[in-house]
Amino acid sequence: MKKIVIALAGAGLIAGLSPVAAQASELDDMKQALQKLQDRIAQLEAKKEEPRPAATSVPLLSGTALGGNPSAALYGKLDLFTEYNSGGNKGDRLALESGGLNGSRLGVKGGADIKEGLRAVYQLEAGFFANKGTLAQGGRFFGRQAYAGVESDTWGRLTAGRQYSPMYNSVIAYDAFEQGYGSPTTDGNVSTGGTRFDSSIIYATPKFAGLSATAMLALGGETGRSSDAAALAVNYENGPLGLTAAYQRDDHNSSTSAVIKNTFVGASYQLRNTRLLAGFGRAATDNDSGINKVRREWMIGSRTAATLTGQLLLAYAEGHTEDASPNDKGRVATIGWVESISAQSRVYGIVSAHKNAAGSALVPMGTSSAGNYVINPGDSAYGVALGYQYAF
Repeated sequence: MKKIVIALAGAGLIAGLSPVAAQASELDDMKQALQKLQDRIAQLEAKKEEPRPAATSVPLLSGTALGGNPSAALYGKLDLFTEYNSGGNKGDRLALESGGLNGSRLGVKGGADIKEGLRAVYQLEAGFFANKGTLAQGGRFFGRQAYAGVESDTWGRLTAGRQYSPMYNSVIAYDAFEQGYGSPTTDGNVSTGGTRFDSSIIYATPKFAGLSATAMLALGGETGRSSDAAALAVNYENGPLGLTAAYQRDDHNSSTSAVIKNTFVGASYQLRNTRLLAGFGRAATDNDSGINKVRREWMIGSRTAATLTGQLLLAYAEGHTEDASPNDKGRVATIGWVESISAQSRVYGIVSAHKNAAGSALVPMGTSSAGNYVINPGDSAYGVALGYQYAF
């Protein structure tokens, strides 16, 4: 509106002055002056309409301001398999299950440099049943892992949160199936102790002359009651040879009525394209009331790179409780083939057989399955699994 009024006023001024002006050049000068005035008014109006920054706005910090080399990687595994079970007096079973080789998961991990040689790290990981689309680990959102900490090539790694026990990691390293379908550590023939511990602090040393160690302390945090766990694992690697010794004391954490003490030793050797594995374990359960129990276990196995894309897995294991009546000895033999069909995809086939004494009812199962075969004590159990895994 202001522009229109000024333009009209200028036109009237020119009309009024034109009879008085003696020369055409004077009229031209006045027109140029009026044009400059209109241009200036237009500039002022445009500046007035520009948005102003909000009074409460705060500058965003760049990745460089937060820490050097920040990273955040989304990753996951989707593992599905069909399973057929037989041998038990209760009947057979046919199922589509989740977690034949590894548990299905979705997570994010990363970190940022704090200073040269010191980096902050974190990891959040949720487990789920791919066949049902439901959360695993009892419905926890980040049930697999949830921790943060720091790491240094010189001083090692210190993390806190919900984490895997050093005992668990040690046992799994000597399981040919790494707790996959038919694994002796999945069915219960060989104990791993508590898999993960809440409110745990874990320190892992750097490797020195082939030696490294990992220690854990899990704090129960309950008033007037002991609910803590501690674990220590020592590893040695020298060329083709690998050795491990681990101990864990679980004070009413995994079990509310007992102290559970696990001991494990493992050995491995790389012979050409085959990794030979052996492990021996002892699990002592000190009950608050009743008879204490000691379970003795052992397993052997191998992983062979049979072809450029195929791997042959073999495992055999036994476990029993001392002086158990009836005898609860369990035996398992498992054979598997894993074929990589792309950088992200694998297919696999596994056959597993369980022989149970009168007091045992162990069956083949996946590492993180929604359900499993059920038998009567003393029944044999057989399983065949065909599966597919996609990792990203």
